[in-house]
Amino acid sequence: MNDINELKQEIQKRIKGEVSDDNDVLEFHSRDTSIFKRRPQLVVFPYSQEDIEELVKIVNENKAQIANLSITPRSGGTCMSGGTITDSIALDMKYLNKLKKFSKEDMYAIVEPGLYYRDFEKVADENNVVYPSYPASKNICAWGGIVNNNSGGEKSLNYGKTQDHVEEVNMILSDGSLYNFKKLTKTELDEKMKGDGFEADIYRKTFDLFEKNDEFIKKSKPNVSKISSGYNIWNVWNKEDQTFNLSQVFIGAQGTLGVMTDAKIKFIEKKKYEGMLIVFMDSFDNLPEIINHVLKYKPESFESFDNYTFKLALKFFFAFSKLLGSNILKMPFEFFPEFMLVLRNGLPKLILLIEFNEDNKEIIDENISNLEKDLSVYKNAYMRKAKNDRDIEKYFAIRRESFNLLRQRIKNLKSAPFIDDIIVRPENLPDFLPKIYDILDSEKLLYTVAGHMGDGNFHIIPLMDLRLKEERDKIFRIADKVYDLVLSYKGVITAEHNDGLIRSPYLLQEYGDDIYNIFKELKNIFDPHFIFNPNKKIGITKEFSASLIADD
Repeated sequence: MNDINELKQEIQKRIKGEVSDDNDVLEFHSRDTSIFKRRPQLVVFPYSQEDIEELVKIVNENKAQIANLSITPRSGGTCMSGGTITDSIALDMKYLNKLKKFSKEDMYAIVEPGLYYRDFEKVADENNVVYPSYPASKNICAWGGIVNNNSGGEKSLNYGKTQDHVEEVNMILSDGSLYNFKKLTKTELDEKMKGDGFEADIYRKTFDLFEKNDEFIKKSKPNVSKISSGYNIWNVWNKEDQTFNLSQVFIGAQGTLGVMTDAKIKFIEKKKYEGMLIVFMDSFDNLPEIINHVLKYKPESFESFDNYTFKLALKFFFAFSKLLGSNILKMPFEFFPEFMLVLRNGLPKLILLIEFNEDNKEIIDENISNLEKDLSVYKNAYMRKAKNDRDIEKYFAIRRESFNLLRQRIKNLKSAPFIDDIIVRPENLPDFLPKIYDILDSEKLLYTVAGHMGDGNFHIIPLMDLRLKEERDKIFRIADKVYDLVLSYKGVITAEHNDGLIRSPYLLQEYGDDIYNIFKELKNIFDPHFIFNPNKKIGITKEFSASLIADD
C-alpha cells in the first residue's frame, strides 16, 4: 500500500473510531498554540485502547511503503512548542476522556489523556482535594498534555511537578501492545527481564543503559528545580533504594516513545484558608535576599509578573474585572488600590505574589505579618496585603490572563512563544533578568514576562507580526542569544513547556554529546522505526523548524 486514501480505508475498516481527511479537520489539526503550522494527512479519533493498538500495527505494516508514516498524539491542543503537530497521522484523543477512577480514600485518580483538567477539577473541588501540579492553562488543557509535557505551575514550588505525582502510566508501545509502567523493586525488575518478549527486551536494554551510565547521569542533572527538556532520565534508576521506574521516561516525552492510554495520579487535600502578600519592587536590587526571606516561610506559591504586565492590567482593568465576574458598578473599585499605589510610588519594575494556604488562618496572618517586617528594610520594595480571596484571584488573573487580553486587543500581532519557559537559579536573577531585557529590547519586541519566582522560572511571550519575513527571521536569532545566556548561567531552556519543534534543536548544545546519545538510545529502544511523533527531541535542526513557522 502506498496511497494515503487506501491507508485511510484500511484504518477505517480495522478500527471502530473515526478517520478523517476533511479539509477543515486537517486544517484545525495543523496548529496548536505554537508559532508553527504543519498539516497532517489523516486525523484518527480512536474510541478505545484497542483502536490505538490496531493503528500502531497498521502503521508498522505500511511504514516501508509510505514515506514518513507516523503517529502524533494530541489531547487539548494547547502545546506551545509545536509538540502536537505532524505531516502524517494526528491521533486526536478526544473520545478517551474519562475519569476512570477517583478515590478520595486513597487520594488518587486514573485519568485518560483526553480528559480536560477543568472537568477533573470539578470532581476534585467537590471532594475538597487538588492536583497541585496544574498548569496556568488548566481551563483549556487535558491530561495527555499535562503528563507528556511534565507540567508544573503555581504550586510546584512546594509540591513539585507532574513527575512527582504520577504513579503509573499505561502505554501502547511500538509493537502495538499495551504495557503498564510503575516503580519496581530490583526483584520485580529481575522478573521482568527474564522473559523472551518485547517487554522483557525493553527492560533489559533500558536497565543496561541506566546502570552503565548511572554515575554520569546523576552528575549531569542541571541544578534547577524544574526540567521539561530532553527525556526524564534522572528519576528512573535509584541505585541506593534499588528501585527502577520506567514510567518516568514517558513523563515529558511528548508522545515520542509511545501512546499513553491512562495515568494514575496522586492529589492532595485542599487547605481551608488562603492569604497573599503582594510586593512591588522598583528595581531588581536585593532580589536574592528577598527571595530567601520569602522561601523561609514556605509559601504555597511564589509568583511574579513585570511592569509591562502590570501596566496592561491597569489599562484593561475593565476586562480583568469581567474575568472576575464583576459588575459595571464595582469595576472601578477592583483596581483602585493599584491605581493609588502607582500614583504614590510610580510603576514598579517587578510584582511578587506570595500566597499562603493553611488550615489555620492565624498561621497565615502571622507569616504575612512577619514577612512584612522582614522585607520592610528594603527601600526598593513596598507591600500590600490582599484583602480577601477575590483580591487574591485578581492578582492571579493578571498573572494568568494578561497575555491573552493583550493578544485580543492588538491587530495583526500573534503570540510567539519561542523563549517562553527559561529557568535559572533564583540567586542569579538580579544579574540575569536585565540581560534578558536587553536582548528583547534590542530587537524592539512587544512582550510580557511572568514567572515562578521561587524557582527562577520565567515565561516570556512576545507578540509579533509573523506575516513579515523580517519578524520570522528574528525568532531563532533571538532564541540563540537567550538560550546562550540561560546556559551560561547553567540553567535549562524549558522548565515546563517542553521541547517540541522550537527547542529540540538546542538539546545537543544544552546537554552535550554523552547525554544526547543517551536520549537517542532511549528513543531507539522504544521506537526503533520512528513511528511515534518524529522530529521532536532527537535529530531535528533549526532550519527544519524554521521552515514550519506559520506566516499567517
